[in-house]
Amino acid sequence: MVASQSRRYDWSGFDSTKDYLRSLARTHKLLSRAGYVRHPERQLADKAASGTELKKCLNWFHVAMLGTGMIVGAGIFVSTGVAAQEKAGPAIVISFIVAGISALLSSLCYSEFATQYPLAGGAYNYISLTMGELAAWLIVTTLVLEYVLANAAVARSFSSYFAALIGKDTAYFTFAYKDYTVDFMAAGVILLCCALLSFSTAGGSWFNIVMTGSQLLVILVILIAGFVKSDRANLSPFLPYGARGIFDGASFVFFSFIGFDCVSTLAEEVKNPAIDMPVGIVGCITFVGLIYTLMSLCLVSMVPYDQLDPAASFATAFTQVGLPWGQYLVALGAVLGIITGVLVGVMGVARIVTSMGRTHLFFPVFGKINERFGTPIWATLFVTLAALPLCILTDLPDLIDMVSAGTLMVFAVVALALIWKRTVRTRHGFADNVKPFALMAALTCCCVAFACIYALCEGTAFIAGLAVTAGLAILCCIAIHVVCPQYDKPSYRAPLFPYLPGASLLLNSFLMASLPAQAYWQLALFFAVMLVFYVLYSIHAAHAFEQNSLAGCKAIDLEAAPAVRGPSRDDLADQSPSDVALRHMGPNSAPAEGLKQGLSSGGVTRLPPSTR
Repeated sequence: MVASQSRRYDWSGFDSTKDYLRSLARTHKLLSRAGYVRHPERQLADKAASGTELKKCLNWFHVAMLGTGMIVGAGIFVSTGVAAQEKAGPAIVISFIVAGISALLSSLCYSEFATQYPLAGGAYNYISLTMGELAAWLIVTTLVLEYVLANAAVARSFSSYFAALIGKDTAYFTFAYKDYTVDFMAAGVILLCCALLSFSTAGGSWFNIVMTGSQLLVILVILIAGFVKSDRANLSPFLPYGARGIFDGASFVFFSFIGFDCVSTLAEEVKNPAIDMPVGIVGCITFVGLIYTLMSLCLVSMVPYDQLDPAASFATAFTQVGLPWGQYLVALGAVLGIITGVLVGVMGVARIVTSMGRTHLFFPVFGKINERFGTPIWATLFVTLAALPLCILTDLPDLIDMVSAGTLMVFAVVALALIWKRTVRTRHGFADNVKPFALMAALTCCCVAFACIYALCEGTAFIAGLAVTAGLAILCCIAIHVVCPQYDKPSYRAPLFPYLPGASLLLNSFLMASLPAQAYWQLALFFAVMLVFYVLYSIHAAHAFEQNSLAGCKAIDLEAAPAVRGPSRDDLADQSPSDVALRHMGPNSAPAEGLKQGLSSGGVTRLPPSTR
């Protein structure tokens, strides 16, 4: 049998410093990995090689409630008032509908991937299975950074809302130290979530259900009280900022929907991903969209839009209509939303880090699953420790726009990856994929041009530019539909292909244009840092891991684990990724038990020892 790897290898991905330096000297030869597209059987082998797997303990209801808990946080109680007063007026109701449709388009793209590839990691797997290793690394490390920053920022707002809930000043639980405002209560929230998720995913999910259910009851009371005090006269004028105000408002409130992608990272822990993932993801977006629309209508019906307090819109609105106790309900709803937002945020990011650790693009210790609890303890601790100093010491005001820019970029890339997955034959050369590559490039350029025209132009140029670029984007989608065959047809497919992912790409590009240029400079700097890490560590550790896996296959003790030759890579050249995954899990003639337990690598399926 193959000797087990050293403890040092489990942590760093290398048996010794000499091994790393030897690999570093071959960097110029390993750079070709940047375009390496992973295949489903390779992902399955990576998961098996990591040891214990994540426990399957979630269903569609857990997924939907986790998504709702992540999305409906404290921000809705503030952002609605800002958007209504400064962007859209009473038409903020329509803005939320537009933003909800945009989020729904993205969620449908995520649902197809999550159903076909039920692995921990979400967008990391989707992009690495289509666009290649480097694209997945750059895009998804950005997502990890953004959620770590977002978790820290959200946790920091807990103390102020909790202080308001008990009738104290918002700074009651913080204190000044030099140039910092220290907030240990925020650290306590993150540590509590870490402890829950380290010992039980199911326990964390049920805790979220209780917290989210309580928050929804609070929101229901807020809506009933608010509509009782509503006045239809406050809805006039409905469009004080014109039709453009609707879209300005939509781009502002869209960020209230961010978070549904976190639940896609839980696909490996879902009992029936073919049903539970699409129902849970799409269901939570639809439900949250309804809640947001009702809450925005309630707010602008209670108080004229120009009299709203941007800093605390719902709390002051209840005071203005003679219901001062309403501010305590708002504070309670915000406190519950902060807890669930941090909980699901830590849970989702830990799964992304786990997936990167399994492939050894990141330190392999973070890909390990605890045998006793079936949870990614090391990845959860990493995410927690990364967020702790940030949530204790700083409000991160200068990095929030970068969080939004990176998240929207991930949404846009996943939409493009869906088109790529359906129309590109990854095992074939560039010449066989010229049409889809050219049309995807043209569609991307049209979407970027549309966004730039919306952000920079006015008057006739504004209207004409939007019409031309949107029309060209539609023509690109029609061309993809007509001239590009679909080689991948999974059991669950996002509807209206390729128009749905095309519309998602367009809308996310448009929303990205609403952010300041500073956000993209920060994003570019982070990309540069991650590229250096990829060149100096990731390609070497991933290559060493694959070489060790191949050596392990060659040294199998055939008496303990007989090998059955399966179809070769060339035999499967024209198969869809889903077919490849199924074919490589065991020989077609093997019983169901063999299919479930077989471990494949390089076209060889290794079955467990015979029990006869």
